[in-house]
Amino acid sequence: MKNCHSPFFAVITVPLFVLCMQFFLSCASTKNEIGADISPVYITNTKKFYLLSPDNIEKPVDSLQLLTGSFGDSSFVLQAFLQADENGFFLSLLNDFGTGMGNLVYDGTKITFDSAVFPKSLKPEYIASDLQFAYYKPSAIKKSLSELNLVFTLTNEDGKEIRRIMNGTKCIEQISKSDGVVDIENFLRGYRYNLQEAAE
Repeated sequence: MKNCHSPFFAVITVPLFVLCMQFFLSCASTKNEIGADISPVYITNTKKFYLLSPDNIEKPVDSLQLLTGSFGDSSFVLQAFLQADENGFFLSLLNDFGTGMGNLVYDGTKITFDSAVFPKSLKPEYIASDLQFAYYKPSAIKKSLSELNLVFTLTNEDGKEIRRIMNGTKCIEQISKSDGVVDIENFLRGYRYNLQEAAE
């Protein structure tokens, strides 16, 4: 099975990274049953995933994280505070000085993302879906994706929990979890980011 892990490129400023992100985060908005103003996520170019209810969280998360990511030739490093439970999740992005650079909030009925740095075309549903694929119950993810004729698998490899979203024999997205580290890689869209819990 394909398991590409391209290295991160040199760290650049967040605005340039965000401009690159617009390539795959500018899909048209539609309505859904979870929240009237929440857009679906195009997992493939034609298959739309609707965000799951917050009560599908596998276990609560409340920690400061180091967030690193890459898209094409661009990469970034930020601090992030992530809090997720059965009521939703809150993600706060911080720079090296602890200054807020944006907040993502999802409560099951609405989703908001406010940032003076990130463009409005960066849809928060895409960030939220990756967080759900990483932190929500495998059974709920599997059921939702099966309705799109996509396969969700969970295996343990070398001490890591590996979650994969498959479209036939093609791996669309892979999430690796171990010891406070979550690595998310989307092969279809060509981006990757890593969340590592800060030491207490």
